[in-house]
Amino acid sequence: MTELGFKKLTVDNWLLPDEVSSMFVSVSSVDGQIRPVKGEDWLRAILQPQLNETVPLEVRKLFEVARGALVYGYFFYPLYTLAGEQLFRVAEAAVTYKCKAVVAPNSIRNFQQKVDCLVNQGIIPEEDKVHWDGIRGFRNITSHPKRQSFLLPGMVIGILERITTDINNLFSQ
Repeated sequence: MTELGFKKLTVDNWLLPDEVSSMFVSVSSVDGQIRPVKGEDWLRAILQPQLNETVPLEVRKLFEVARGALVYGYFFYPLYTLAGEQLFRVAEAAVTYKCKAVVAPNSIRNFQQKVDCLVNQGIIPEEDKVHWDGIRGFRNITSHPKRQSFLLPGMVIGILERITTDINNLFSQ
């Protein structure tokens, strides 16, 4: 680890797993055996969530870039956090595309107004508004950082799974 608090990339280490990645282990629910989590384990979990074909292509492109960064977090740990931050922006892009599809008024310009519009139209269920407000809040925080933060891979995979579901739900109607 460097004074930066994360791996400093070099010609010699850029293709090697980040040393932080070697600290994660899993415990077998069958026999209690502890084993290191391999890159392939993270990869399978990251590739599992899929956006539906009904989601606009541009949103799917943004999603795949965020997911690609998440995959490569195994080699450069800060990419897990960067991917999580990008997923919040992908969710915002999905809301914007949905607003365009339902011809939201031109006066609706920011993320909160767009979510409110989709809630008012019944596209986002009222009970999900708090969740979407949370996405907006995290998007705001991560888009205007004061310092480098670090998220655990499992946390970002959870964000990936939830945002995948949210975006699919937006375009299932």
